[in-house]
Amino acid sequence: MLETLDPASTSLAKPFVEPLTLTDAAAAQLDGRINVRSYIDRLLAAGFAGDVLVIIARALPVQLAVAWCCECLRYGLDGAGAALEAERAAVSLAEQCLQEPNDEIRQLCLEFAERARRRTAGAWLVTAAAWADGYLTPPTVSKVPAPPEAVAAAVVAALKLAAVRTGADEAQRLQMFASRALAVFAPRPVNR
Repeated sequence: MLETLDPASTSLAKPFVEPLTLTDAAAAQLDGRINVRSYIDRLLAAGFAGDVLVIIARALPVQLAVAWCCECLRYGLDGAGAALEAERAAVSLAEQCLQEPNDEIRQLCLEFAERARRRTAGAWLVTAAAWADGYLTPPTVSKVPAPPEAVAAAVVAALKLAAVRTGADEAQRLQMFASRALAVFAPRPVNR
């Protein structure tokens, strides 16, 4: 359980979400007296699941954010075809990078993303995986550490691209991705 996502948290949402890039409509829902989880619940009820993904991705430690993204991307990969095979390969590569973080696997992730021109959910997923325990740069140049906000942005890009796969109801998928993170990483709110 993460304190930030705990419904009983005493940490206010405003200082946590102010540096995040949220839509104006989602920002208008912010009340300075509520905690992050209450704000997330308010946004989900209002249909702003895309903004909730931004908050959750930033709240999670980077490795957990990537693991959550892997699980979400795996959803909807039934069927055949080159695009789906590439997405399945990306999920596998990202999981390998989480399990065995080293320069060789991170480089494979970055090369995969470059070949896909970072236009697919899988490409952003492997980018996030490479950055989660490493650097923004390839191992052959000066190392520039990846800030957590870069990993979170890559995770959100992957999730949003996964939500618009052919035939998908984008809003429903975004809601499902957010709900899955809350089910795994936060306790359920207690109704009194």
